[in-house]
Amino acid sequence: MNVLWGSMEQYDPVVWNWIIAVYLFMAGLSAGSMLVAIGLRWYKQSRGLPVDGLPVIKASAVIGPLAIVVGMALLVLDLTKPFEFYLILINYNLTSVMAWGVLLLLAYIPLVFIYSALVFEKSLVSAMPSLKGIMGVFRAIEGGLNKLIFALAIGVGVYTGFLLSALISYPILNTAVLPGLFLASSLSVGSAGNILVATLFFSKKSSDCIEQVHRIEYPVAFNEAMLLVLLFVGLNFSGPAAQAALAAISDGTWAQVFWVGVVGIGLGVPVLSSVFAPKSWKHSKPFLVTVASCTIIGVLALRHFVVYAGQMYTS
Repeated sequence: MNVLWGSMEQYDPVVWNWIIAVYLFMAGLSAGSMLVAIGLRWYKQSRGLPVDGLPVIKASAVIGPLAIVVGMALLVLDLTKPFEFYLILINYNLTSVMAWGVLLLLAYIPLVFIYSALVFEKSLVSAMPSLKGIMGVFRAIEGGLNKLIFALAIGVGVYTGFLLSALISYPILNTAVLPGLFLASSLSVGSAGNILVATLFFSKKSSDCIEQVHRIEYPVAFNEAMLLVLLFVGLNFSGPAAQAALAAISDGTWAQVFWVGVVGIGLGVPVLSSVFAPKSWKHSKPFLVTVASCTIIGVLALRHFVVYAGQMYTS
């Protein structure tokens, strides 16, 4: 006879909790915000249009550094010995996905702060004139910096998916679809975050460059939905253990989170709003704030669903 000793909490299959889910969300938000803003900058420049002072770019300069710093702070707090976090910065195992993620973030984080400083250069130099020289140097290489940030942001968005997919004992997590799903959802939440912050704090009129960003949300949402379908179709054809994991979307609390949070609020509300909302609403601030908020809630729900439901089924 098998006897279980002690509290049942020790048999909880969930090792990575909400802190990791929020960290993955914040990393994706930062990366997506950068990708959308830099992409918009290149789009405008290719047509000879001005880019200085665009509300969406200002929003990305706030979201990019803030989101990644909050995410990293949560990650450090989740460590068993948080005051020894520096050890992961000096000890590398290049066969580990996490080690590559650390290297990516070490390059990405300071560059995002430089990006933010360039966006708010006038205010920054006005407050601290001594920075004028170094800002001039950064401005001279801004084009190259943006290309590097764009590449690193793709890496950060994909890395969050690879980090989980490396867990080979979990059918929902150990799939090649997950990095692509996380990158697509990063673009989705990044565009929504930029729209939300731009609308609330930087845009005098709601149509200021927000329309171009708003347009990419729906193709991205479609790709995100297709990747979700591929994830669960793949599970259905991957053996008994993977098929058993399909219960994650049919039974229990996390099934409700998936259908209500991810599909209903995160995908359904934005797409249906774009199709059925009167044209006069689509550029109003209440509409943009509501749709962007639903997208953000949906991606946050997706990160929680993947982290929690993914750990509840093993092969």
